[in-house]
Amino acid sequence: MDQMLEKAFESLSVSCNKSGLHALDEDKIKVTLRALHKNGVPIDIESLNTWLVDNNWQQTPRKAIIFWAKAVSSGGRVQVKNKDSALTEKEIWERLNA
Repeated sequence: MDQMLEKAFESLSVSCNKSGLHALDEDKIKVTLRALHKNGVPIDIESLNTWLVDNNWQQTPRKAIIFWAKAVSSGGRVQVKNKDSALTEKEIWERLNA
């Protein structure tokens, strides 16, 4: 798995509920996936799923993350519900590179 993808999900593992995603968690994950894709980070779906399992993400949030990752990595769109409270792709990318 790409190091930047792993770094992003290590951060998300600390800030998101791994057993049931809150709407703000969903937005954070979606924007992170978009930021990674936009900046050329490969999103290997199989490796990501294995990493999520190994890091104790429960099945329901894991399925959602994989669905969003597939959509983003294939050029599709994912809808952010709370745009006012979500970080931007640029802010996410800057934090990952800090």
